[in-house]
Amino acid sequence: MTQYELLKGAESIARTMTKNKVNASDVMYLEAYEELRRLEREGHKKTFIVHYLSERFGMDVATLYRVANRMSRQVTF
Repeated sequence: MTQYELLKGAESIARTMTKNKVNASDVMYLEAYEELRRLEREGHKKTFIVHYLSERFGMDVATLYRVANRMSRQVTF
């Protein structure tokens, strides 16, 4: 498969991502964000969650806060 074929197959998603300024490389943060949401649902404080996840995933605390903000933004179609 070529890059063209990949983009053509995902054209509508790619256009929506571009329109909403979603960076495709944020896919590497999906697991951390899923864990953050789970821990929030369990009632843990965000400060604790972010520090715990920063150690677990080897990420900076500030990065986790930025990721959480980006991932929670509403997108338009």
